[in-house]
Amino acid sequence: MKIKYFIINGAKKAAFGSLICFAALCAWGVPSAHALVTAKAPDLAKKKATYVGLDTCVTCHEKQGREFKLSAHARISPAKAEDGVQGCEACHGPGSLHVDAGGGKGVAIINPRKDPSTCFACHMEKKMEFRLPYHHPVLEGKMSCADCHELHGPDAKPSATSMEGVNELCFKCHKDQQGPFVFEHPALREGCTTCHKVHGSMAEKMLQSRTFNLCLKCHTQANFPMINRTNHSTSSTSSNMIRGVACWGCHTKPHGSNFDKALEY
Repeated sequence: MKIKYFIINGAKKAAFGSLICFAALCAWGVPSAHALVTAKAPDLAKKKATYVGLDTCVTCHEKQGREFKLSAHARISPAKAEDGVQGCEACHGPGSLHVDAGGGKGVAIINPRKDPSTCFACHMEKKMEFRLPYHHPVLEGKMSCADCHELHGPDAKPSATSMEGVNELCFKCHKDQQGPFVFEHPALREGCTTCHKVHGSMAEKMLQSRTFNLCLKCHTQANFPMINRTNHSTSSTSSNMIRGVACWGCHTKPHGSNFDKALEY
């Protein structure tokens, strides 16, 4: 019989055969997979909370209820799902225990601000992006989706028609890039996402691309390598482009400058 060894609480222990291994693990206090799942399951699932509906939620959360009815999440929420989930409870989970407890922040209810897994249940591709080398630290617990997205409001995703403007959200943290600048970069008018992938990227600084191809999306013309009125075929510049050095190697102030119209310093 094959002997298997396990390190339990710093001690090496042996067990013989798969059934004996399982029995040994239980005897040594190692929880089974079922026990692990049960331990991690929210109290809501243990006590079998039920769905109470949006009308019950707005009894206390009147402001959020008004906002939610205008939001993108409300528009995609099923009118009547088979299990009764709709409205707020699609993200916050069944609310009967929360109601029975008299409410309270985080009492018997799921708070997506504390755990992004609720968001990832639908936005699976964003979880993948947060695992790229350069990303906002959501999976590390230093940020949450709700820090950037107004989930109850009409503009869960900022756009050119957002009331605050497409960049205001980013400027809450990235104040140095806000300006105003004497010489501005017109790309900022289109939004930070013109150049940046805001969830995660393979490129440093969460850029769309790590090479000058990013800039050539806008700065290209028929007489290239002329860009604007400057010839970029000089020995130093052309050498940099051949070697793949990005434009911001020379244009070090791509968000805007107070001193140089070419954004070089």
